[in-house]
Amino acid sequence: MTRLFLAALMGIVLLSFTARADEPKPDDRVVFDVAGEEWVTTKTAHVTVNVEAAVSGNNAGTMRADMIKSVNDLAKGDWRLTAFNRSQDQTGLERWSTTFEARLPENELNGLEDSAKKLSKAGMQITLGDINFSPTLEEMEAARSTLRARLYKTAIDQLATLNTSIPGRNYRIAVINFTGSGDEPAPMPHVVRGMMMTANAPAPAAPPMERAEKITMNARVVLAALPENKTSK
Repeated sequence: MTRLFLAALMGIVLLSFTARADEPKPDDRVVFDVAGEEWVTTKTAHVTVNVEAAVSGNNAGTMRADMIKSVNDLAKGDWRLTAFNRSQDQTGLERWSTTFEARLPENELNGLEDSAKKLSKAGMQITLGDINFSPTLEEMEAARSTLRARLYKTAIDQLATLNTSIPGRNYRIAVINFTGSGDEPAPMPHVVRGMMMTANAPAPAAPPMERAEKITMNARVVLAALPENKTSK
């Protein structure tokens, strides 16, 4: 039993030594940073519309449908009811406060406030909440995906250059860590009741237009040397 235990222990030691011998040494690693930027352009705006209604027993069954129809008449879009609050006033009428949201193309934005006033009627008031030209999550993710692909290619090009510059050694990409955006992007225009505003500028008279937002991405790349008796696949 003692001999078997010693033999097993020696085997473990040899395997551990072999594994350590195959691992790249600290000086067999090359570390560098890469960065890139991409523009995100959106042609739609996030629009919020508020609808206030006085509801009695006579119109409670149809008021919701009337509200949805009025919002769809305001502008064609995929409107979603995102907030609904009910209360009761001193006359016994219910008060419904609702919020609808949708992303609308630029050509649907002109005259929204005037249209909201025209669609309002006794017992139901429609007001334009705000218009925000921030890109959608899908647009942002598409831009980030493009940036990552570009940084991957840069890392591969650097790997090829390194392997060509140092004959007899063979390096591989060991780690790519993305560290997120660098500089904070400029604030996107935010439109309230038909007026366009930025953080540091007065509202211009021109109607809202599509905007582009620049994002940046940084990555740290680690190239590690393969053991001399192995080649990269």
